[in-house]
Amino acid sequence: MKLPQGFLTSGIRCGIKYKGMDLGLIECREGAIAEGFFTQNTNLSYSVMVSKKYINNPIKAVIVTSGNANCFTKKVDFYKTLRVCKSLASYLRVKQENILIASTGIIGKSMPFSKIINSIPMLCNNLSRDWRPFAQSILTTDTFTKTSYQRLSLKEGEVTIFGFAKGAGMINPQLATMLAFILTDAKISSRKILRKLTSRAVDRSFNSISVDGCMSTNDTVFFLSYSRGILLERNASLNRFGIALDEVCQNLAKMIVKDAEGSTKFVQLDLEGAKSEEEAKVAFKAIANSLLLKSAIYGESPNWGRIISSLGEAKIKVKEEKFKVRMQFKGKDVKISVDLGRGRFRWRGWFSDITPIYVKMNASYS
Repeated sequence: MKLPQGFLTSGIRCGIKYKGMDLGLIECREGAIAEGFFTQNTNLSYSVMVSKKYINNPIKAVIVTSGNANCFTKKVDFYKTLRVCKSLASYLRVKQENILIASTGIIGKSMPFSKIINSIPMLCNNLSRDWRPFAQSILTTDTFTKTSYQRLSLKEGEVTIFGFAKGAGMINPQLATMLAFILTDAKISSRKILRKLTSRAVDRSFNSISVDGCMSTNDTVFFLSYSRGILLERNASLNRFGIALDEVCQNLAKMIVKDAEGSTKFVQLDLEGAKSEEEAKVAFKAIANSLLLKSAIYGESPNWGRIISSLGEAKIKVKEEKFKVRMQFKGKDVKISVDLGRGRFRWRGWFSDITPIYVKMNASYS
């Protein structure tokens, strides 16, 4: 796997976490067109606030901290977050508004900003085409790095899509404690088209997974399209690119669920028979977030009544004679098919079981 043209990455240890790498950088020196998707939690990380402010600018770099959420400490930390961006911009000789930032970790603890700023020279000097240090630097409770790659031969030329992600807990449809960074050397100059392609990819991947139903303050997905890359304008090329982008994002999303904290089961839920796509999404979320169902899956107890209960709680009324469910709980890979019998719309998503190990891990995470 190779990074797309125009991008370099690095990852180092600066001391945010007790051990391991915890500071990462993506650089696109000639600039990238960016799209960002953020948590819907109303208590935002300062990193999310800053990136929301800068996301519509040409982007030259993304700095990522791991081990601290940079959230709900002191208001002055918002300005310290801006100072991190300013310090990085000064070292790279770009404008502050060309920098994005993402963070992941424990909420409510002050970020060691001086350690980050003092580490910027080393972080920049370590930039290379080797993507592995960056992939490692963004992890928290993850047990493995998460990357996905697609290379396409199009009429316009060869293009690459490379995705990084982290996440294992606080995973809920509508993003989660997860970060994802999707890089491509395909240039999509129309922000409207880029938004359409990336929105669909996020909806069908990161918004279609659940581990524990808990929504984080830090969820971030960044798409970076190299501004001097191969221009895609033909519909056929854009369609193929969109399909590949969906696959990259779905691969990353499924890795997050497979790495779910303490999990023993990876569940694929195929839902059909909804009145609308929106109802299908609501039904998926209701089923995937049911702690009773997750517990039943852990115990390999096919109690389908818990699906009925969760649908009713979501105000989705189903009729006995039309509702159908098929479940296979044995083994690590579980499949559930649900037909609501209400319409023609469908949705697919993935979630995990809930286990005593998950409780033990989160009882002592501080």
